[in-house]
Amino acid sequence: MKSNANKLFFQFFLLFFIGSCTSQPNDTSDLIDHVNKPGCILPDESVAGKEQLEQGIRRQVKFSGEPENFSSIPDKMKEYQIPALSLAIIKNGEIEWSDVYENEDFADEQTLDCTSIFQAASLSKPVTVMAAVRMYSAGEIDLDTNIQDYLKDFEIPEGKQRAENPVTFRNIFSHTSGINPGGYQGYNRSLPMPTDMDILRGSEGVNTPAIEVTSTPNETLAYSGGAYTLAEVALQNIFNDEFSTIMKRWILDPAGMNHSEFTQPLPASDSNRVAKGYTFSGDMVEGGWRNHPEQAAAGLWSNSVDLAKFLIEIYKAYNGEVSIFSQSEINSLLNDERNGHVYGFIIDRSGDDISITHYGGNEGYRTGMTISLTSGNGLVYLTNSDNGGTLGNELLLSASQIYDWRHFSQTEVQRKQVDQKILKALPGNYRWNNQIDLSITFDANDGLISLIFPNGDEYELVPIDGDELDFIHPGTGVTVSFSKQDEFHSFILYGQSAKKL
Repeated sequence: MKSNANKLFFQFFLLFFIGSCTSQPNDTSDLIDHVNKPGCILPDESVAGKEQLEQGIRRQVKFSGEPENFSSIPDKMKEYQIPALSLAIIKNGEIEWSDVYENEDFADEQTLDCTSIFQAASLSKPVTVMAAVRMYSAGEIDLDTNIQDYLKDFEIPEGKQRAENPVTFRNIFSHTSGINPGGYQGYNRSLPMPTDMDILRGSEGVNTPAIEVTSTPNETLAYSGGAYTLAEVALQNIFNDEFSTIMKRWILDPAGMNHSEFTQPLPASDSNRVAKGYTFSGDMVEGGWRNHPEQAAAGLWSNSVDLAKFLIEIYKAYNGEVSIFSQSEINSLLNDERNGHVYGFIIDRSGDDISITHYGGNEGYRTGMTISLTSGNGLVYLTNSDNGGTLGNELLLSASQIYDWRHFSQTEVQRKQVDQKILKALPGNYRWNNQIDLSITFDANDGLISLIFPNGDEYELVPIDGDELDFIHPGTGVTVSFSKQDEFHSFILYGQSAKKL
């Protein structure tokens, strides 16, 4: 799927506004010792594939006619300033191996193993969805009932919803509720944590706006963290219990996710299990992590092994095997595809293969998981760094090559030489999609331009052959195309235009 990298980084962008060789090296001397770490899975037969992946990390972009560079996981973690990585590989519907990697540059700050927990960020959402699927099958909730009927102390403000077309669990979970879009920033651990009701109302001290139904339900696909908090409140009203307890009963325990929890704030007794989060600059997030009272949307603590177990249950059900879900439940979800998404999962159909993928990002954490429902092959990664998205993308791509998956592929392009005078004329501030300010800079030392996102992400761009003045970011495959028609005063990014201010 050549567009997968753009889909990944487009999601992140909307959420946050957010030595050369031709073969894989055999030297494993720079790998950290992973043997005998609690919770890790390492059958003998998987060692070869494990070493291949550990030493065979490739970039999203391959330049035609040029030798391909491979890196090791530890080298990439150093390059991106990522302190830790929790990683699990799924093969034929079973966890083939799992491990936790620690950057020696941060060795004095943490000691982790495969039972350690990371913020799963938006991977919380599909876990919440699948818990609700089980509740629906048990007759405890109706996915299509007006969710207002389940709310005891909160009335959804009047908006685009109607009695005949209300907000429901189903359109909340499929991101079509019409509730105002956006994600969550979390809260400093030293501050009081808002309640769910505070968040829904946008009360004082809350860093997100009050929820409202700004578009007609069931019409538009739009990511909405606030909608998931509304569902969180409804479930607590239905079961008269805390959300973390509800999730433990309906999904975490049944799926065998023994080291995961939705508890917010995390009990002090569990703090030693946490992989503390780090910023883009490599500094620890103040307090180690931020609290997320918005548990359904962003509050899950987990690791790669537990989330791999979750994915495997979906795979088994799809194939009619014994699972905590039924085959009809999974087919029903897959039949409700919209714009390449199924209840938050990106869905890819490559020939007779079908796969589902989901990504997440809280401050200090980047996460992702994928599985082929056809082959049972997949991967889960969790990193404790804002820089983890690029490594996650490279892990998915590299594993796809090593394990012969169909749903991730490299982007091959031809490098192009561009006159420096043209490059020097491109820097400036741009307004993207009439909403968001981006900037382009030029570095005279390497003769390249960079795209700067609002959250500080900097993508160094390489000129490539194309119909316009085209560039690509080698790490992610994100492309930028300046228009010749207006003398390069605008460019296309993610299919939307950015115009120079």
